[in-house]
Amino acid sequence: MKTNTTIAALALALSTLAGASSANVFNGGFESGDFNGWETLGTGDSFFEIVSDSHTGAWAAHFRNDADASGALLKQTGIGAGVIEAGAMIHVEFTAKGSAAVGGVFFAELFSVDAGGGVTRSEILGGAPIFFGSEYQTYSFDTIAGPDVAGGLTIQFGAITGAEPSSFSEAFLDDVSITFVPAPGSLAILGMGGLVATRRRR
Repeated sequence: MKTNTTIAALALALSTLAGASSANVFNGGFESGDFNGWETLGTGDSFFEIVSDSHTGAWAAHFRNDADASGALLKQTGIGAGVIEAGAMIHVEFTAKGSAAVGGVFFAELFSVDAGGGVTRSEILGGAPIFFGSEYQTYSFDTIAGPDVAGGLTIQFGAITGAEPSSFSEAFLDDVSITFVPAPGSLAILGMGGLVATRRRR
């Protein structure tokens, strides 16, 4: 299928870039020691904090939701506005660990947004909830930007609970990055907050 061929090309292109260059991601590792650049949306029984229990660097994000049948969200909007093109190949990567019980789950989602703030494409990364282990693991997903991405991308992480009062979901999150191929022959690394490195393929 064409989509599978496109994603395979993305994986090859990004692996080439990863071996040749590197860039710091703006607060994707929460190394500012706060949630600078991020938006936290809590529930009646949730919390967000920066902790030293990180995968790399000094800091990571920790958030937990104990309010039944609800979602505590950590998100960033406007990523790559004016830079990412419609249909661009996107690679999302982060490290995380955590726990959940009694219907609690964790979602990672990506939205393409037009200039007016409307969502032109939404995707649950991986197509299903993520169940974290007790040790940090790296999670990566390949996808494609929507038909209109003038407003950039939104990355959203959600600690979602079930209907039972004892349900909870919590996560430790670090090393968030988005990598994309904006146009034929070009590769770029997009940090949380803007374009931080580009490189022309040979």
